[in-house]
Amino acid sequence: MGPLGTWGVPLLLLLLLLSKQGGEASTARTCPQEPLRAACRTSECCFQDPPYPDADSGSASGPRNLSCYRIPSAGYECSWQYEGPTAGVSHFLRCCLSSGRCCYFAAGSATRLRFSDQARVPVLCTVTLWVESRARNQTEKSTNVTLQLYNSVRYEPPLGDIRVSKSAGQLRLEWETPDKQVRAEVQFRHRTHSSPWKLGDCGPQDGDTESCLCPLEMNVAQEFQLRRRHWENQRSLWSKWSSPVCIPPKNPPPPQVRFSVEQLGRDGRRRLTLKEQPTQLELPEGCRGPASGAEVTYRVRLHMLSCLCKAKATRTVHLGKTLNLSGAAYNVTVTSWNRFGPGLNQTWHIPADTHTEPGALNISVGTSGTTLYWPARAHSTTYCIEWQPVGQHGSLANCNLTAPQDPDLAGMATYSWSREFGAMEQEKCYYITVLASVRPEKLTLWSTVLSAYHFGGNASVAGMPPHVSVKNHSSDSVSVDWEPSVLSTCPGVLKQYVIRCRDEDSNQVSEQPVQPTETQVTLRGLRAGVAYTVQVRADTAWLRGAWSQPQRFSIEVQGSDWFIFFASLGSFLSILLLGVLGYLGLNRAARHLCPPLPTPCASSAIEFTGGKETWQCINPMDFQEEASLQEALVVELTWDKREGTEALEKTEQPEGTPELALDAELSLEDGDRCKAKFLGLSEPDGQRCNPAQVGARHPLLLGDPGLEA
Repeated sequence: MGPLGTWGVPLLLLLLLLSKQGGEASTARTCPQEPLRAACRTSECCFQDPPYPDADSGSASGPRNLSCYRIPSAGYECSWQYEGPTAGVSHFLRCCLSSGRCCYFAAGSATRLRFSDQARVPVLCTVTLWVESRARNQTEKSTNVTLQLYNSVRYEPPLGDIRVSKSAGQLRLEWETPDKQVRAEVQFRHRTHSSPWKLGDCGPQDGDTESCLCPLEMNVAQEFQLRRRHWENQRSLWSKWSSPVCIPPKNPPPPQVRFSVEQLGRDGRRRLTLKEQPTQLELPEGCRGPASGAEVTYRVRLHMLSCLCKAKATRTVHLGKTLNLSGAAYNVTVTSWNRFGPGLNQTWHIPADTHTEPGALNISVGTSGTTLYWPARAHSTTYCIEWQPVGQHGSLANCNLTAPQDPDLAGMATYSWSREFGAMEQEKCYYITVLASVRPEKLTLWSTVLSAYHFGGNASVAGMPPHVSVKNHSSDSVSVDWEPSVLSTCPGVLKQYVIRCRDEDSNQVSEQPVQPTETQVTLRGLRAGVAYTVQVRADTAWLRGAWSQPQRFSIEVQGSDWFIFFASLGSFLSILLLGVLGYLGLNRAARHLCPPLPTPCASSAIEFTGGKETWQCINPMDFQEEASLQEALVVELTWDKREGTEALEKTEQPEGTPELALDAELSLEDGDRCKAKFLGLSEPDGQRCNPAQVGARHPLLLGDPGLEA
């Protein structure tokens, strides 16, 4: 056995003895016996009897949930809750050492007490703590807590500003790590207005900055709270929950705003009022304060569309302010804002005030250029002159910003440009606006000086009526019509029309003004047979127009009214007489050229005498097979004198002599008897048919059915 083995065992025993003595000495240094003091300091634990009887009332109410811990870099803290009436309650934190000595802290009405390691409390030793509450001459005690304060570590929750942002559709919370509280475990909880708390884990954190990813709701506001603890010491306590972090919905509600614009005042300004309709956004309990972070605010962006040559055209203000605007055109945009930035917006267009005052703007056009004159404003006023063709979009407007100028001796302000500048040289109607401001960089301090219409170019020639016509109106008057001048499209520019009539015989000239809205006039008192010329011109307020092309006319000489009456009457009677004579002549010619055809069956030319029987006339149409024989046959009949019948005396007549008229005295009854005889029928008794009568009165037609017998 070597020297090491000889001396090793005694050295080991010596080291164990020294370590035991050192531990006892350390314990003696860590838990010293506190000396008694005559008076107690407010920041120390007082090792004296408390100023009240040491007795527990046994009440069910009182202090409870006591928790004591060490806060790194902040000392030590004990907190508790109290149930019951808080009026007149005084709390005392009691602490007893392992040796049996006790002390107390007077906390007053507070339920939280913070002290340092110099408060005469042995933080490295095991101590017992509890709370005694004194109320209504009674003492109420909490449950005891036994621990070693130095090893009972409790981190603080996130302090200061917690930054909120969106990351990949999630909510990111970020904050600075409290001093000397690294290597922490973090949890969060969140809720909405209608849901309970939900717990979430952020994971371990190690660094100067800590962060947590949380779910983000689209249309509902949320309340978040965070807590921390030391993640290497499982006996460490969770910190209290942080202050609420209120998160608005991802999509804030659109703005509900009403606005009204007053008329332009005498100062050239008009009042714009925007009224917000309250948005019903349901918030969790911890986010109902005035500046919780979940609220939605509205901002108004004012954009002045007129006078684009100015330095600044937009301004953003908070909703609720009354804005004073000029008569220019504006776009007013109301945007909803939350802690994530702008949301939905709503835009209104406020058109320019086009009210014009006649005579307010004087325009002088000369060979050197054009000059505008208007009533000046205050000293050192900047003016903006804007002009644009009527009917075109506002973006085509031109403007010029003048340097600050003072009124001249006549109290007028001027602006001039040369012909080379080319402004308002085209023959068009222009709308001119003059704006003024003593601080042109401030958008809401502009005002309207005046606005007027102006016809550019050579208005005298361009305003000439393009077409003039003359029409007869009566024996001593005419109607003059013309097409409207192009100046009539420019409000307030056309002052009047002037009509000039010249008598070419006497060279007398008369002029008649008419309103600018008229396009027709009647000239009276003219003489027939005299030649006249008429012309029309259009005048402006500052310039006489050019005459139109002369129109020559005359009124024809008309005859007497009686002469016209008798001439018309004679023409009418002549036409009537010719019509009557023509009608009579045509009727007479028709009787000779187209005589009527005979109809034997419808006449009484053939009559037969004889019996009393009634005989029916045979219609040739009854024998259609022989109806086509239409040649006339004259039959001369002879009678035997033995029968007592007289011979028919026939008188020969010259050729061409018309036949004798039928005997009207032959009765219809005789005709029937004769017809019956020819048909082979027997005569009635006592009656005979005289053939001579028949032959003399009825020429027979060939093919007559009566000859078949």
